[in-house]
Amino acid sequence: MGSSFLTCLNVGLALYSGILFLKLVVQFGLPNHPVRFIAYMVSLCLTVYFGMKSATDLGFLAPIQYMKWRPLPLVAGGLGVLLQVITLMGQFSHLQQKVISRIPLIASLMVFSFFPSKADWFFGLCMLASGIFLSISVGKVRYQKRNFFKMLFFLGLFGLGLLINNYWTYVIGEVFLFFAIFYFYIFQQTFGVSALVEGYQHSREGDSK
Repeated sequence: MGSSFLTCLNVGLALYSGILFLKLVVQFGLPNHPVRFIAYMVSLCLTVYFGMKSATDLGFLAPIQYMKWRPLPLVAGGLGVLLQVITLMGQFSHLQQKVISRIPLIASLMVFSFFPSKADWFFGLCMLASGIFLSISVGKVRYQKRNFFKMLFFLGLFGLGLLINNYWTYVIGEVFLFFAIFYFYIFQQTFGVSALVEGYQHSREGDSK
């Protein structure tokens, strides 16, 4: 009973993240802007991670394959969020944004090849660094900061459930992940909006010339 309930939770997390990812794509269109590209990438990483986890619970994916491939979405997603926070802190040109948007994919392949067992630590450090960077930003990106820290709060509750090492505490922690995903996608929507605004500004400048 308990195991099947946990499987249902994981399937629900996969479907929920997948639906929100598709909603993001429908809302903001093709990933032809580096800010939009990295927002789609980290959102897809989340969907792939929970998709693999639920597929493993349902018996469609062998546990050893899940453990082998899970570092890819963990590292790419975690580093992608950190780079998103960094871009919020300063002004970057379109070319710089394009270069930055490719870094998570390269880093995930490197960790997957050489340090796959460190993927969880890498993800945790990226989240911690993102929180620190946003904490020291005074008077900036208040809306993004508020949603990001709400996401971290629910991730922290999930992590607390892991530390207690009790089955039902772990299940309750997984429920908190639904709230973390919700605030994560609100955070990602702000990047989709900023990409639209930047694209509109570029088109206005082109028309004026």
